[in-house]
Order: sequence, then C-alpha cells, then structure tokens
Amino acid sequence: MEISSSAIPFQETLSDETKNWLKDILSMLERNIADLIQDVDPMRRIFLAIKDNLTPNLAEALIPISNIEDQAPKMKKAQRNLTDRETLMAKKNSNKQEAKELAQRIDNLKNSSSKIEPELNQLRVRRAELEKELKSVKATIEHLESNLTQIPIAIKQKKQEMLTKVKEGKAIRSSLESILGSVEEDKQQIAEIDAIRLKAL
Repeated sequence: MEISSSAIPFQETLSDETKNWLKDILSMLERNIADLIQDVDPMRRIFLAIKDNLTPNLAEALIPISNIEDQAPKMKKAQRNLTDRETLMAKKNSNKQEAKELAQRIDNLKNSSSKIEPELNQLRVRRAELEKELKSVKATIEHLESNLTQIPIAIKQKKQEMLTKVKEGKAIRSSLESILGSVEEDKQQIAEIDAIRLKAL
C-alpha cells in the first residue's frame, strides 16, 4: 500500500518534529515496494515513535504500512507468478516461432520433392535402359568367352585334320610315283584305242 503526500496532511496540530518524521516515512514509501517489504523496520520504528502524536486519520493510514511485511508471502507469490508467466510466454513465443520455421521447412521439402520426382523418374528410365544394355553386353561377353575357350580345341582339331591331309598327300604322291608312264603317254594311248573305234564306224 502506497501513500502520497496528499494522504498525510500537515495540520497545525502536528509538531515540526512529527512533520519531519512523516516526511521521512513519505520518502521511504517512495521506494520500490519489494525493497520496502524487505526493510520495513526503520519506518516501523518511526511510526511507533510518533503514533501517539498523529491524528486518527494518519494513524489509520500508517498502521497497515507499518505491518506491510506481513504481505511478503503474497508479494513473493505475485513476483514468482510474474516471472513464471514471463518465462512461459517467452517459451510460448519461442515454440510458436519454431513451429512456424518447421512448417516452412515442411513446405520447402514438399517443393523439393515435386522437383526431384521428375528427375528421379528420368533416372529410373535410364537405369532400365542401362540394365537392358548391360544384359546384352553380358550375353556378348559370355558368347565371346565361349568362343575363346573353343579356339584351342579348334586349333588342335584343325592341326589333326592338317596332319591327316599331309599323310594323304604323301600317300597320293607315292601312288602317283607308282603309275608308269606319263599323262601324255596315257592320253596318246587312249586316242589310239579310240581311233580303232572310229575306224570301225
């Protein structure tokens, strides 16, 4: 409870000393209420010293002030409530801002998703084409590898065939050498025999 100077009328019935004490009390009342509650003893001492010299109205106004320390629990509770409320409001505002930022990030992710999807589809098509091409390449490689493994076998087979031909060639030469006469002689012989046939016609 605060008391202004107008609440303490300096009537002619008050002595100068009492008026000075009242001025001191008024100066104390102008302090912060939290500080006043914590240090009310000086004001209470002044009040107790002059209360018998005060008018009934002044005494009635100052009695609650002199016992204002009884309001300390309520004061502390009110201050704690203010602090808690301020902390909670700050947290509320912070959460609201964070929620707003998260919403913006979600929108950004949605937008990026719509941009990524077409490119992803193109890459999927390209992957299918590459897989098909790879399958063809693998088949070609397997075919060529199979051919490669057959080459030594084919070479061996052809060598064997060539050896056979060489042997046959030798046998043919040997047979040719065993035939008497020459080609011309044999042709002449045939011609002479054919002449006999023609003569008979």
